[in-house]
Amino acid sequence: MPKPYAIIVEDDPKLSAIFQATLEKADFETAIDANGDKYPALLDKAEPTLVILDIHLPFASGVDILEVIRKRYPNTVVVVVTADFIKAKTVTGKADHVLIKPVSVARLLKIAESVKN
Repeated sequence: MPKPYAIIVEDDPKLSAIFQATLEKADFETAIDANGDKYPALLDKAEPTLVILDIHLPFASGVDILEVIRKRYPNTVVVVVTADFIKAKTVTGKADHVLIKPVSVARLLKIAESVKN
């Protein structure tokens, strides 16, 4: 059986590495978009089970990416990770989870385990 697919859209390389290691521990296949410019191709690859999404990215708005994901893959679980409390409030109800940085690895692992097929 194929592994569930997760996309990490995060411009902080240390955080994306931590998120990737956490998701791989939960037995996900992962892909990283470090700038917000590769997510269309990553969404074309396969329907993601899970997306970890930062709001502030160099080449895109996480809020806009969230809208694209919701229209295209309404069943994908989206976890928004941000340090921006104001923006976090704007995606509450649109994202499945909103986590304020620093993100607990245990919390992320628990979410990942709960959404696996």
